[in-house]
Amino acid sequence: MSRQALGVPGFMLTADQRYWELIRMVGGTGEAARIVGKAANTIRNWGKDGAQRPMDEMLKLCEEASVSLDWLATGYQVRPDLEKNVLALAAAESGTDDIAQGPAGFVRLLPVRPELTEQGGAVIERWNPSEIAVSAAWLDSRGHLTPDTARYAIAGDDGMRPLVLKGAMVIVDTRPQPVRSGIYLVGVGDELLVRRLVRLPDGGAELAADLFPASRFSLPGEAAAGLLLHRVIWAGQDI
Repeated sequence: MSRQALGVPGFMLTADQRYWELIRMVGGTGEAARIVGKAANTIRNWGKDGAQRPMDEMLKLCEEASVSLDWLATGYQVRPDLEKNVLALAAAESGTDDIAQGPAGFVRLLPVRPELTEQGGAVIERWNPSEIAVSAAWLDSRGHLTPDTARYAIAGDDGMRPLVLKGAMVIVDTRPQPVRSGIYLVGVGDELLVRRLVRLPDGGAELAADLFPASRFSLPGEAAAGLLLHRVIWAGQDI
């Protein structure tokens, strides 16, 4: 879905302007307060310049307005053409049944598959046409990953440019791990976003996009601990 505010694409608005457009889309300050269970004054305070906005509360408002949290943070929606590419790859994977479900246009997790090929008497590794085959030795060298613990996805936006470009393949470690600062594929509602997570001294965390330094979501300790995190280990380069 492509959202526009007053005829202007979301990426041409500031983060604060997108916030107030979100409030307008859900029916105004009073209705937004009802949706998140907060006072109207809290809604207004979240709209102040540079204010931190709790991610879980912003997600409720985004779901009500039928926009993605990524739109609020960056002004961009996840590219629907990337979804078609990923689904085509999934269809080519016989027996694949562990694709993360979500609405059309959002990033999915897909399995990697180690592949070694014998050629001229020598065993070599190669990448198959769907770009998801790597050697078992390569996986093991990235923190003892295995085909059961590694997955890949396609970055849906430029939020982490230049580290991770839109459309780049990212390989992630899906094993449960403690919350610590780093680059992750983060599960937010039905979305999987490549973002930088910064652990805070109070046990909470901030979720940020490098390309949009003003757009940060705060996470209290309990929410940070319950966040679905997949550590990015490769996105065209080791991370």
